[in-house]
Amino acid sequence: MFRQHPETGEYEMLVAELKRNAASEYSEGQREWLEAFKQMGITTKVWVGTNPDDRREMYDIIENGVAGHSSVTALPVAQTGSPIPANFEVVINNIIDDIEGPELTTGGKASLRRMDHANPGSPTFWRLMSQRGMPRKAGVKQWGLIMHGIALMAHGSGGGRAHDERTRVGRALYLGGESQPGERGFYSEDRLATLLAARDTTLHTLLGRLFRLLSNQGRTFDWHEMAWFILNAGHNEEKAEESRIRIARAYYETAPRRA
Repeated sequence: MFRQHPETGEYEMLVAELKRNAASEYSEGQREWLEAFKQMGITTKVWVGTNPDDRREMYDIIENGVAGHSSVTALPVAQTGSPIPANFEVVINNIIDDIEGPELTTGGKASLRRMDHANPGSPTFWRLMSQRGMPRKAGVKQWGLIMHGIALMAHGSGGGRAHDERTRVGRALYLGGESQPGERGFYSEDRLATLLAARDTTLHTLLGRLFRLLSNQGRTFDWHEMAWFILNAGHNEEKAEESRIRIARAYYETAPRRA
């Protein structure tokens, strides 16, 4: 269940396993499923229909929401001012689906491609920001760059797709649009070094150019990895450095070994 609080406007999500009676057991796969949601900060419950306490809790949460309920442990939330929502994976998946999917109009997608990601003015951007549970106090420039990049790459020659979870960012930079680029990467080592050394506005400018370049090549990559990098750069430099190392490692693992 997914809901927006009518007064605060905050989004909350609940995943519940429903059982007919106390004798019902749930499989190892179901346990892993619930644990995966829990690790993302999403409230999970197992309710038994014949248990009156479970029924009372279920009806109370459905009517009044998760926040503040006595049986719910406080959800991990991003730091104040953080551009990263607690349910990051859910948000980025929804954004990718929105931009790549047929429901978003051609004009809406075009407005994301055209907009200035440093000062987003697209109505589509603000609608997605409000509907997808993104932080309301920070992250406009970061999320503007993310949506701008996804829209650009989904519009390229890659068949309307920007996201490929199997292709790491560094590998995409080396390969470009070629399956076998030879001894030199599509995105040169010098350009990679400049990108990884860049900070703040310079980093966003270089990334905007990169997304357009890869769009022209029809290249896709894992947008979870890229979005995580963009959101942490300038906010959590330790995690941003981990992203930079991950990009560089994938780039050079793709390149042929030199004697």
